[in-house]
Amino acid sequence: MRVGLRLQGTSCRSVVLDGRTVVSAAREVRAGSLQEALELSLSGLRREFKSGISEITANVGRVLAERKLDDVVAIRISPRPPADAFHMTVLPPIVEPAVTRTVHVRGGHDLRGRPLARLGMEGFLADLPGILSGGVRNVAITSVGSTSSRDHETRIADAILSNDRDMRISISSDFYSSVFRDRDYTAILNSALMQTGEELAVMLEEAGRRQFPTTLLSFAKNDGGRAPLSRLALTPVHGLRAESAMGILGAATLAGIPEGEVILCMEAGATVGHIHGGLPFARSLIRQGFDASLASNAAILEPYTAHHPVRADIPSVIADLRERQDTALPFGLVPTLPAAQDAALVGSAAAPLTAWIDRLETVSGRVDLKRVQNLAEDDAHSAAVQLGASPGQTHIIESNVYAMPYGNPGIVRIRVQAAGETSANEEHVLPTAARGVTQ
Repeated sequence: MRVGLRLQGTSCRSVVLDGRTVVSAAREVRAGSLQEALELSLSGLRREFKSGISEITANVGRVLAERKLDDVVAIRISPRPPADAFHMTVLPPIVEPAVTRTVHVRGGHDLRGRPLARLGMEGFLADLPGILSGGVRNVAITSVGSTSSRDHETRIADAILSNDRDMRISISSDFYSSVFRDRDYTAILNSALMQTGEELAVMLEEAGRRQFPTTLLSFAKNDGGRAPLSRLALTPVHGLRAESAMGILGAATLAGIPEGEVILCMEAGATVGHIHGGLPFARSLIRQGFDASLASNAAILEPYTAHHPVRADIPSVIADLRERQDTALPFGLVPTLPAAQDAALVGSAAAPLTAWIDRLETVSGRVDLKRVQNLAEDDAHSAAVQLGASPGQTHIIESNVYAMPYGNPGIVRIRVQAAGETSANEEHVLPTAARGVTQ
């Protein structure tokens, strides 16, 4: 059996799945603190289900969104500083106050990984004592061209850690986007959340080990998958927007459809997403209007409109998730799930382990393109296994190749997602190996 948790404020909500069946409906425990609520919730589950719980996945997105962002030093590596205010990187209002200091370092690479300028290490080392003495423990490093070469980012990170091992460092090449502003924003937000991620990981680990010593502990991700709890301290930003993805996955799980359309009806309106290979369709950026986008793979959930095309050949599930269901749904929608469930909580319990490969490659023809795509699929498969998935239960969900129209000839972007289950959860094996798509 698997448990889905949602942490928020000073409460903990849980659901228990056995295979694809809900054996314990959503229960909420409120207490004087979040830690106490978690302890009470897990101890109650242990008394009821004893050692039958094999995996626990926590959705911590609401806690991450509630906490005040920690201060961050932003280090930006480029051939030269911005020429004027118009060319300065503009951060979204929610993150801009967290940046207490911005440091420019000369350097950066082009799309082929060739240096655009020699790394200004000497100048940076002269500034380093002032950075370390400022009391800020979080550093975000972003370099021009770090999607093709991480060299300058990692050398600056190594220089910081060699002088102070306790600094928390987030580098932008961990978050794929070809846009400097997106990577810079994502690295800064991730850095500002790292301490909260550490605290949540420690709290979940300690409480989980006390009640379920052998159970695998994970956190829910924005793409509808999960990752081991240890990753929460390093990349908390991937758990910040998990609610939508878990809602799609949970409704699809309750309906038993691994492929199709999922319509979620809530007080705020109806939205629609799609499920493929047992996971929500995802894009690599969370867009925020004209503000910088968050470089995290996240489920696509769009508003449902009167012009939504109805296709009889695609399985569909309509979930009424409203607290009050005494009025009809908009657009003439009729719920297809038998009873209201906390779909997002069910999704957390059902989420598989997921891993992504997203990188640039230089190719010389079709044969070479096929070679690098196969290599990326192998790497994604290996990455999922490293997270804990069983090799025989891991599948490629997405495999895409994108041209870079404004880049150098022969450079393509390879994007692959793999997903899998641990050997202890054979009933959650994805029903079919997903098809790869080449564009």
